[in-house]
Amino acid sequence: MLKRLSFLKRLLRDLPKQVKLTYSLLFDDRVPAVNKAAVAAALVLIVTPFVNLPEWVPVVGEMDVLALVLVATRLFIATAPREVVTEHERLLKERRSRFDEDVARGQRLAVALSRRFGGERDKPQEMEFVGVANDRPSAVDQDRSVVA
Repeated sequence: MLKRLSFLKRLLRDLPKQVKLTYSLLFDDRVPAVNKAAVAAALVLIVTPFVNLPEWVPVVGEMDVLALVLVATRLFIATAPREVVTEHERLLKERRSRFDEDVARGQRLAVALSRRFGGERDKPQEMEFVGVANDRPSAVDQDRSVVA
């Protein structure tokens, strides 16, 4: 039982890091296209309904899918050029990776769409982005500083 809890803890801690790194590596031209196609195919196969994992079992069914995603991303990262992986790991720590840039673009898009289609256009809209680091200004704060 303790081994399973330890595995679950490691899985939940490592998976977000691995997924962010994989995302960044997928957009890097220095990573071979064959590796990108292989990880994409593995991830598609994992999330398709054709894989008959026991999802009706609470926690265990989802754990299988998460574990398979972790294995696929780790294999992809292991086959990528080492210097490219090191560079992307550094960029992730500095919050300047492709992943961070795309999250910021998504925030700006969400703000623009909310302003465009929001009901009250005269009042400034307060928005909260769940799960985004607070150590740097959000897209909302940046837009307000430009207006001020």
